[in-house]
Amino acid sequence: MQFVRACPRHEGEEVFTHNIYRNLRTRVLIVHDGNLLMNAPGSDGAGRDPYRCLPGGQLEPNESLFECGEREVLEETGLHAKVTSVAFLREWVVPKVVSLAEMKREVEAWGTAHAQEECSEHAYGLEVYLWAEIPDGHTVELEPKDAVGLLPEWLPLARIEREPLFPSELRALARDLLTGRAKVGVPSFVTGLGTPWDQPDYDCFRHVGG
Repeated sequence: MQFVRACPRHEGEEVFTHNIYRNLRTRVLIVHDGNLLMNAPGSDGAGRDPYRCLPGGQLEPNESLFECGEREVLEETGLHAKVTSVAFLREWVVPKVVSLAEMKREVEAWGTAHAQEECSEHAYGLEVYLWAEIPDGHTVELEPKDAVGLLPEWLPLARIEREPLFPSELRALARDLLTGRAKVGVPSFVTGLGTPWDQPDYDCFRHVGG
């Protein structure tokens, strides 16, 4: 069973599946001139107000995580990005962290045929967040090829804390980058569904890298 993704969905896309290629996703962090590349606010159809998320998507057969991240960025933004490292992991564990009742409510909110199916007692989903850069000589002008209505934009780091977004840890990351801290990763952390306005642990990105 696939996790409910913390990003506006594509029309007609399946909600749950046992296929690893739908349970494993990448999200890509690109910072340029004090801006973070993010999608414009969009709705996921689950009753939440519009919120932002990072470019990225599902892993495809015969594709590595790094290749997936670079392909998704190209499709959604038109940028030729180069993935450099893993930033952090985001995982959903049902019912350990996200209750089965909460998951069922999420499925029903999507209003798909899957809402009529019985939810498994256990579910797991993983998003791999990757650092990427735009190589010298390549444009930073955004020309999305497959954004499905979610237009990307360069969002100033100073605005991140005032924006509805997933995951909330991006607020902590933006604050650290604004103070001149180096780009670092964090230990894998487990999170629930939450809201786009959740407040993170603002020290979470200081656990690795000093």
